Amino acid sequence: MLGLLALLAGVQPINGDLNNLIPQMAATYLSPIMVLVLFVMIIGSLSSTADSDLSALSAIIMTDVYGKHLSKNNPNPKKMLWVGRFTMVVATMLGVIFASLKLDILSMLIFVGALWGAIVFPVISSLYWNKVTNLAFTTAVTGAFLLFIVARFEWLELTGAVALFFEVIASVGGGVVIGLMCFGFFGRTAGLILGAITAVILLFFTLGFLRDYIVLLSSLTAYGASAIICVVLTLTSNKSAFDFALIKQRVVEFSDNK
Repeated sequence: MLGLLALLAGVQPINGDLNNLIPQMAATYLSPIMVLVLFVMIIGSLSSTADSDLSALSAIIMTDVYGKHLSKNNPNPKKMLWVGRFTMVVATMLGVIFASLKLDILSMLIFVGALWGAIVFPVISSLYWNKVTNLAFTTAVTGAFLLFIVARFEWLELTGAVALFFEVIASVGGGVVIGLMCFGFFGRTAGLILGAITAVILLFFTLGFLRDYIVLLSSLTAYGASAIICVVLTLTSNKSAFDFALIKQRVVEFSDNK
């Protein structure tokens, strides 16, 4: 979103280095006090993100992998706890190793953003829409990430119809971002309306223009493609609605005797 705002505001990164974009925008539009607040917010968000990701990964490994599969739905509580702890330690060590490689932080964030963009709509929609199927979810995430790769590394020349195709999907992606934000604050109807309006407005600004900004184009493509694929496959599916009451049985309960 910062990249999209910088593009609309006409901000050009210093020396052409996109890593300078965020601090450049902060120094341009924020007061010294707000710059300090932004710095604290970034540190806090990084810390909370790392903490929540470690907790989520630990929970997945010790419940889904060990509890449901390795232990055949009859886990040992103490062993499960140690599996979770060991997972967090290993994940932290891998994180330190990746950090020591001093990779380009922007490139890493772009890939993380693409993964998030590909998965965010299917995840949120599956929590509120009982018609979303496994096929729709998996295909949406996979297809969106593949389209991101194609656009990001320009495997296809972004000219003519190909460029228009990606720009249209990216416009939908911008609408998805705004729509999901509005959905969280104001509900489904407001999210759908504002998301659709945003997508239509962005079409006028992105067609013939966004192809020159590959990073932004590819990231928004991930959001748009995942939403389009997920909705289309869900609406065309003949499967019955999912019973959310089954989640407790399939995820929470470990013993078949209860």
